[in-house]
Amino acid sequence: MLLHGNAYILLYHKPYGHLKKNFYLNMKTHSHITFILISLLLFLYSSCSDDLNMVDIEGEKASLPKGFIVESGLGDALSVNDVRKNISSSKELVVEGFIGGRKKPFTENSAVFILGDHSLETCDEIPGDNCPTPWDVCCEDRKKVAESTMSVRLLDANGSLQVGTLEGVAGLKAGAKIKVKGSLDEKSSTRSLIINAKNIQVVAN
Repeated sequence: MLLHGNAYILLYHKPYGHLKKNFYLNMKTHSHITFILISLLLFLYSSCSDDLNMVDIEGEKASLPKGFIVESGLGDALSVNDVRKNISSSKELVVEGFIGGRKKPFTENSAVFILGDHSLETCDEIPGDNCPTPWDVCCEDRKKVAESTMSVRLLDANGSLQVGTLEGVAGLKAGAKIKVKGSLDEKSSTRSLIINAKNIQVVAN
């Protein structure tokens, strides 16, 4: 206490000020670490959940017309690249290739998939490559892949795109070698080939 004129001035010492400061610093650091740990746990949980969803959840399957899948009889076939060289939407054709060109070649809610040209090298053709999705041709140049693939569609009786995925229907799966009989859609171009399928023959898996 100090005497100043007629007034008394009291000075209070704060012996615990440094402890209070350290307490807040420790709390701030603890909160930061807790945030990081929670974020990491959420990331791991979401990753595992996504993997489970991919395995457990299946979409609606497309309903195939009678006689759509044939065991033989489609005859000689053109390659995807052959069709690209001579686009004609007025004639029926048969094209051969493999289901692939990307990791997920089938659409989930409609009857469409990607057909790749046999010139594309799948990962199982590369010695020592253990890629679990060899049909995605991930080692190929993406421009080449885009120029060596086409879309295959199944239309319903009204000419609309059939609802439901073709994946897992009648032997159709990623990597399968198939022949497709149909005609090129009028919207096809050199950059985007689309064939409306009338028949499909599974050649090999």
